[in-house]
Amino acid sequence: MNILKTTKCIALVLMASVSTICAAEYPEKPITFIVPFATGGIADLFARSIAQKVTEQTGKPIVVESKLGAGGRIGYAAGAKAAPDGYTFVITDVTYTMLPALYSKLPWDHASLVPVSLIAQMPYIIAVNADAKLPSLPHVIALAKANPGKMNFGSAGVGSVNQVVTAFFNQLAGIEMTHIPYRGMSEAMVGLLGGSVDLIITAMPTAMAQVRGGKVVAVGVSGPSRSAVLPNVPTASESGVPFVASIWIGLTAPRGTPQTALDWMQKQVSIALSNPDVRQQVAKVGAEARPTTSEEFAKLFRDDTLRWGDVIRSAKIVVDE
Repeated sequence: MNILKTTKCIALVLMASVSTICAAEYPEKPITFIVPFATGGIADLFARSIAQKVTEQTGKPIVVESKLGAGGRIGYAAGAKAAPDGYTFVITDVTYTMLPALYSKLPWDHASLVPVSLIAQMPYIIAVNADAKLPSLPHVIALAKANPGKMNFGSAGVGSVNQVVTAFFNQLAGIEMTHIPYRGMSEAMVGLLGGSVDLIITAMPTAMAQVRGGKVVAVGVSGPSRSAVLPNVPTASESGVPFVASIWIGLTAPRGTPQTALDWMQKQVSIALSNPDVRQQVAKVGAEARPTTSEEFAKLFRDDTLRWGDVIRSAKIVVDE
């Protein structure tokens, strides 16, 4: 009997120990946010802001790690191939949804990154040189229709998000413009200022300084409503072109990450984005904080993958690999 009681006691102790191990609170070690884009850029800014706030909220450290190169593909591949243990997340932007249509082969399975939460969205600015004397989007469209293929637009390169969204705009407006690829939007902006480019469609931070300085005219924004940063600039829809598109930044994780970790991070991101300081940081660059459920973000992911894939194929945009 004593032996039996002793055996039972040992079993209970072992069971209690196992339960304690299983119930260990997530996360038990630092979490990494992989950022596939340049330090100081919008994605990096949002990543660091969220990481800092979640660390403050929970006392759990989050490390932001930059993995640059190949238009974000190096960082995406590293994240997709990371252990799905809940300790690696990847900052992702709208360009991710364009990759399957732009590249016949990717060095990772595109579906290997699963949506966790949207972080922020911002519209694109449709901008022209102030010296062009094109005060509104209808004026731009009228000139382009009168001169098919003679007007041009600048982008950050072949296959860049700027080329894709401008191709979408051209389709909706019923116009034809010639593409001038540059090695980044800063160079394309120089082209616009110098008069070698007639129009660019770009992220708000790229153009805001020139718009405020009066050298560039914002003739439209691509949001469903006017931007709080540029309240006097009409939406493209107000000007008769149903061009609604956004740059978005979100958080993803390697497929197979435990649901507990996904739910924890989604909740913490939502809390962080409700903080007034974080919302103000996001608003400064013309964006809007947009926490979502993973299901809502997954729908945006699917919808944009289909939409941009159709645009890329229709515009015959081909990237030399």
